[in-house]
Amino acid sequence: MLLRSSIVVARQQIIGIKYSLALAFLCCTSAYTAKVEDPLHAEAGMEMDQTAAKLTRHRKSVAGTTRATNHGIGEFEEDSNADFHKSNPLDSGNVEKESVNRKLAGACLGSNPTACGCGEVSQTDYRGFIHTTENGHTCSAWTQGANYPDQGLDENYCRNPNEVGARAWCFVENPNILWDYCDVPTCSSTEQLSDPACVNTETYYSIDADIASIKNSIDDDVTRSHFLGGIVRLVAHDFMDYDFDEAPHLGQDGCLDWTSPSNTGLETIWCDDCALTKLYNAKYSRISRADFWVIAANSVIRQTSINQELDLKKTYYWGRQDLDSCPGSALRLPTTQGCQDVEGVFLERMGLTWQDAVALLGAHTLGRGNKNFSGHHGTWVPNDKEAQIFDKKYYEELFRRAWFPRDEGTLHQDWTTGNPNSASPKMMLNTDVCLLYDIDSKFPCCSRTNLFDNQGNNRCNTEELSNNECSPYDSSNERFPASQAVRKFLGGAGPNNNNEPFYDAFTIAWFKATTNGLDNLKPIRDKC
Repeated sequence: MLLRSSIVVARQQIIGIKYSLALAFLCCTSAYTAKVEDPLHAEAGMEMDQTAAKLTRHRKSVAGTTRATNHGIGEFEEDSNADFHKSNPLDSGNVEKESVNRKLAGACLGSNPTACGCGEVSQTDYRGFIHTTENGHTCSAWTQGANYPDQGLDENYCRNPNEVGARAWCFVENPNILWDYCDVPTCSSTEQLSDPACVNTETYYSIDADIASIKNSIDDDVTRSHFLGGIVRLVAHDFMDYDFDEAPHLGQDGCLDWTSPSNTGLETIWCDDCALTKLYNAKYSRISRADFWVIAANSVIRQTSINQELDLKKTYYWGRQDLDSCPGSALRLPTTQGCQDVEGVFLERMGLTWQDAVALLGAHTLGRGNKNFSGHHGTWVPNDKEAQIFDKKYYEELFRRAWFPRDEGTLHQDWTTGNPNSASPKMMLNTDVCLLYDIDSKFPCCSRTNLFDNQGNNRCNTEELSNNECSPYDSSNERFPASQAVRKFLGGAGPNNNNEPFYDAFTIAWFKATTNGLDNLKPIRDKC
């Protein structure tokens, strides 16, 4: 299936938020030469606003120009304005970081940082998507995001890191000036939160604690892994019906088509007598179902991640509106047939990247398939105990085992490894295997034909499969980025405990997916 490249690229620009959680995800720009004469301030030769002047790197020379090179806000020729030209302006902003963060904590209650910037902190809180300046210049990509964690220096969006400017600004792609202010709306600084659906830190972690209590009350591994994986699946099935092009767009709205076979099994997670539903009705019904579901899934991910290190609170925004009915929404969900479904849902309709899609599918490491629900039976990882750990094991299993087709010729054809008649088999879906192997062009096949058991038997199960290895993607294939992501999330060559590449990518992909198409979400507050 050919992707609609231009639409996908545009969509990714709209929702491609790599929210800064002290992650060094930087977009590097090439060096350029800038004329020093500023057409906006030609008479003065320099912006006179003293705060903004720290960001200015231009002057009139005798010859009319001087060269300024931007290497992530790089080195500039010196002149008589020593105070403004000797040091990196963003470095000077570091001094104010703590005071800015203190002000951010209580500033502009009720504001929406994706739509406007708080005037009390000079729009430092702005996290929207404006990327042109008030004079029509296109913003350049930020190059020092690693030095300014939590300042939102993503892509080329207007920002004001550490309040070094008077308001939101950006470097520009213009040979005559280096930077310019952006026309970002200013939020009201007096608006107070009165919304009963407000989510604060106390509520967020109260839900987390209650999810842990339910989890700890479940005695057996099979039921517990089903509960944990089911909560994450509940949220995923809610956001996977989002369609950028078609109205209603749907997405994270607390609504599933419960009549669809695609959602079978989730009625054991969310129902009148289900522990999760009872918890919501008893304590948290003032917030939307959609907001509650996401917090519940975030809680599962935190609790089951290695050393409980993957806390997604910083990427959580509240204010989702529930739908009571969404007939036909399940028709937008992926089937298990192959990567055309991954492309159609994650890339084309949701506007994500291949890396995002592969990261989200890594959530298969939690929970299990049940033949009574989906028709697919087993765990994606070695056993039900490991199916309660949120880590990169899914990618290791996919990459290192000999996977071969199971139940060929049926609607529930999938892949297994080891003993196909095991009471607790391991499994992969077509949508998993196709991330690494081109099963559209070669099927049936075995993913690894060079593996043998202790008796010397080939692990591909049959002689025919042992001579027919699945084909990896080559670099010319449009799905090659998927296989690159799988290898990246392995964390390195050979056995290792490096979950960071997976955790970092999942954080970004989960944030995109759970906020897709929602323009009025608000960040968690310390108090409501």
